[in-house]
Amino acid sequence: MGEVVEVAGGYARNFLVPRGLAVEVTRGRMKEIEEQKKVLEVKAARQREQVQGVADKMAGAKVVIKARCSATGKLFGSITNRQVASVMEEQTGEEIDRHKIVIDDRIRSVGHYHATIKLHPDVEFDVEFEVEGEGFVAEEPEGEADEAVESAEVQAEDAAEPEPAQETEAAASEAELEIAAETEDSGE
Repeated sequence: MGEVVEVAGGYARNFLVPRGLAVEVTRGRMKEIEEQKKVLEVKAARQREQVQGVADKMAGAKVVIKARCSATGKLFGSITNRQVASVMEEQTGEEIDRHKIVIDDRIRSVGHYHATIKLHPDVEFDVEFEVEGEGFVAEEPEGEADEAVESAEVQAEDAAEPEPAQETEAAASEAELEIAAETEDSGE
């Protein structure tokens, strides 16, 4: 905006001016453009100050994200910039566009991480946050652990001893063979 560029007359009349992309240069228009530039600079400065205030408020905030994980601390899924934005909004009360949050690596385990938030071309800051696991306990409850050990011992004993049904079947088939052998010997 505010640049003075020389173009062909037909290009200006048929394309730039009808679409509102350019205006003809006159002394009055140059003054209007200068005034618009000053107004835009003041608006940009106000916006930058406002964004800087939000950045100062959020930079000191402690952000904690809770996610489901395994007993080893590995997350079921990963933490995204959308989740970081929603947690920051809940904890600080300031809304942040998720596209302005830059996370370097994929977050797939419990721990401490940092993200860069770019609120304005001139205003960016780092936020450190912690990912905590929830929903899973690393150790089994005592009752279940004892039951698991007992069932394993019972299975080991069963594997070592032959089943009584198999013993009776083997003895019955031996008895049948002896009876059959005696009948053949006797001539029947």
